Amino acid sequence: MTPDFGSVSYPMPCHSGHMPIPNIGREPLNGLYQADLKRLRSIADKNGINKRGSVEVLRASLIHRVVLPSVDLSWEGIQSKSNAELGDLLRIFGIKASGSHKDRRQRLWLHVTQDVNKLKIETLALASREELVELCKRLELPTKGPRTLLIGQVEEVLNSQNKAWGKIKRSLRRSGLTSKPNLKTTNFQDGDNEKSIFVREATPAVLENARQILTRMGPKDGLGSGLEILASNPSDFARMVQTVGLVRGALWSREATSFLLEMMHARGYPTTVEHASEAIHRAALAIADDWVHGDSPSIRTYGITSLNERFDNAGIEDLRARVDRLKPRST
Repeated sequence: MTPDFGSVSYPMPCHSGHMPIPNIGREPLNGLYQADLKRLRSIADKNGINKRGSVEVLRASLIHRVVLPSVDLSWEGIQSKSNAELGDLLRIFGIKASGSHKDRRQRLWLHVTQDVNKLKIETLALASREELVELCKRLELPTKGPRTLLIGQVEEVLNSQNKAWGKIKRSLRRSGLTSKPNLKTTNFQDGDNEKSIFVREATPAVLENARQILTRMGPKDGLGSGLEILASNPSDFARMVQTVGLVRGALWSREATSFLLEMMHARGYPTTVEHASEAIHRAALAIADDWVHGDSPSIRTYGITSLNERFDNAGIEDLRARVDRLKPRST
């Protein structure tokens, strides 16, 4: 059996032959990279997937079940993968992809079956000999010898793989996919998936989530009046986020938040208080995430000349100039 160090049990697909990695789209992968635990649990619930476990355990489970449903990631399945396939799978899971063929097999097995918060060097002393033997087997290590030798072998692997598995790269959590991943054995489909994502009307639940983020992350010293104003009127904040999405595209990024801050400045919202920018980014992400996964009515077209239908006249001309300067060039 697999050692119970917070191990993760995913139903593995059964295939009569080697199945290639399917083509990968920007979504839902990008949304899974940036989702918090609450959002990941919601996605798991919608897909009938076990939603227990830490945020990173659940994220790995969803990437497997939603993005790579046909890929066999059992130990035997991992053993059958080529070096190039393993590199692509590690990149898709958002973790370190370099290393030897064996390093990659070990890392992928650890990432999809173990909880990095529970399988630690200090917990190995609590493992039974049976568990240590099974760990050594899965990590392709000798399984004979005294218990101290088995512990030492696993420790060596955990040290060499330190910070290379269990958590996706910080840049992916913060900003998502900012460039096309370098996949060698499958295709990354970017444009077509982007076109299928639409800016959507914000539901009451989405507005409440944004309000809570602005309230929770705002300063507690009375200096966060700008965030307090936004939190008191989340519909106005959502309309500004929607406008940025319509101007720049529905996939949210740090650059989109920078544009949003420009818009807020044009409309007279103070945004220079420490921590305000991060709170605004998180709240905007919560709204934009629903554009990918939600089912509320979409807003297909909305031109800069029509902003007066949704906003007052304050700062519109200034905003027009900022749009001309910041709008990405079409490719």
